[in-house]
Amino acid sequence: MERAELIVRRLLVCGAVGGVIAAALVLDTTAYADDRPGSQAVQNAQKTSDLLLATILAALGQEFKETTADNVELGKQSISLIFNDQNKDMRLVGVLHPLRATDIPQDAFEAAALAYAMNGQNLTDVRRSDDKWYYRRSVALSNFDPSCSLCHTNFGPVNDKQWVGALMLRVPIASHDY
Repeated sequence: MERAELIVRRLLVCGAVGGVIAAALVLDTTAYADDRPGSQAVQNAQKTSDLLLATILAALGQEFKETTADNVELGKQSISLIFNDQNKDMRLVGVLHPLRATDIPQDAFEAAALAYAMNGQNLTDVRRSDDKWYYRRSVALSNFDPSCSLCHTNFGPVNDKQWVGALMLRVPIASHDY
């Protein structure tokens, strides 16, 4: 009899603990849903992303103008400094060499975005990461400029239909509407 009573008590305690954990998870999910950024804050993050993209494209255009066969190694280093692996807010992601371990998708958004990019499509989303909301954006990249092949000799001749990866942008969304 004592053994049966002990088993029943353990089951009740486990059930109570499980119920508390389940309730905490539901409340935690609800809290995330309640603090989703408002539309104005998302629009502001999108505009910031547009400005960031324009700045990056201008820098890349300048890099393409200045990188030649004679200074290609310096050009590679310059691009690597712009797309520093410590910067999670702007990254180049791909599957073609040359690659570093950090050039592959680092989360679910980047994995989905890379799949889109390899078909020439961009992707945007609003996602939560590390208790902060972000406007996420990917821009499909192709082998569109002769300078691409200077650094990426495996790309071959210019082919703007040859999709090679994606530029990933992440802009924090302000916690309040403006």
